[in-house]
Amino acid sequence: MIFGKAFENILLKRQMSLLRLSERTEIDQSRLEASLAGDGDLADEEFAKIAAELGLPVNALFSNAVLPLSDVPDYRKKTPAPAPMEQGVIKALGYVEKVSLSLASLGIDLSADEELTKYTGLLDKKSAKKLAAKWRKRWGITNEQQLDWANANTVYSDLRSYIERLGVFVLHYSMDTEKVAGLYTKIDGGPHAIVINRSSGSKARRLFTLAHEFCHVLLRASGLSNPSIRKNKIEVFCNQFAAYLLAPKELIRQGLERYNYTPSIDNSSIRLLAQNLGISQQCCLLRLIDMKVLPKEDYSRWVGRFVGKTPEEDKKTKSGGGGGEPDPIRDKRTYYGFTFLAKLSKARKEGLLDAIDIYRLAGIKPKYQNALLGG
Repeated sequence: MIFGKAFENILLKRQMSLLRLSERTEIDQSRLEASLAGDGDLADEEFAKIAAELGLPVNALFSNAVLPLSDVPDYRKKTPAPAPMEQGVIKALGYVEKVSLSLASLGIDLSADEELTKYTGLLDKKSAKKLAAKWRKRWGITNEQQLDWANANTVYSDLRSYIERLGVFVLHYSMDTEKVAGLYTKIDGGPHAIVINRSSGSKARRLFTLAHEFCHVLLRASGLSNPSIRKNKIEVFCNQFAAYLLAPKELIRQGLERYNYTPSIDNSSIRLLAQNLGISQQCCLLRLIDMKVLPKEDYSRWVGRFVGKTPEEDKKTKSGGGGGEPDPIRDKRTYYGFTFLAKLSKARKEGLLDAIDIYRLAGIKPKYQNALLGG
């Protein structure tokens, strides 16, 4: 068998050269070139390895029609543009594409709430603050609630629930790397989809990533991100939005008053305040500096202590609002999210998907489907 006419476009979308594909699959480049030229002798298991590396079903390799794959700029770069991706990121992207296109082809309504309009204003700090205030009000969380919860799990669950009610898929996927925190994409009639890398960080850091990626949705700026890497104006803006959304000035002030902390990077106050607000230490420090409670120089001093690593306390999650004994149903609900499961449930009730279809599409075994999708 040989590759279809669309294979070169697949490589382009995945930013994958034949040399890199050869290295990843351990298939000689000359054999890949021969198959691309219409004179190949690749075995079925080799095609399976190639498909896995590209995050696609095997039959996609033989397509002659251009496939509706995602354009995914890398926002970790100074100038965002498509770039080679880690294998785990490609797999996550392939999963989102598969479920999005499959549900769209079934005629399932994947439209977003009318409230989720595109932001087209300035990308400056003042605008980020204003936009965040607008969406925090729509979200409906109060400073008192957040202080009483004092837990990143609870804040995360509440924000995720709100974003999903807008029609956005929020999926958790293990990308097997800490270099990417999350991504946002939307393709061909599919839903707005945020993917949070569950291989990376605590709930507090994932919370910041979720808020950051929500800003990408508002900007309609698809791509992959790491909020710790801010080399371009879009990432700076998304970080500012996330910080203002999760930690407005009055929340910080009320927290300082309630706990009587004296902020300093030389004591435990940053860590303790961040825990009690349910946010990451980095987010907390940025807000304290922005409010001029701490000097700008403190940021570089603090970050210098964690070069190449995450603060230990940001790898942990304060107890409450999650954890406990293993629970496969709870865990799967967390991985898939309410909106995606609701769409699968609808497709099943309407007879559009059976148990095997759902397993092939989403990876949910039949024994879990009643509990996740309704009896």
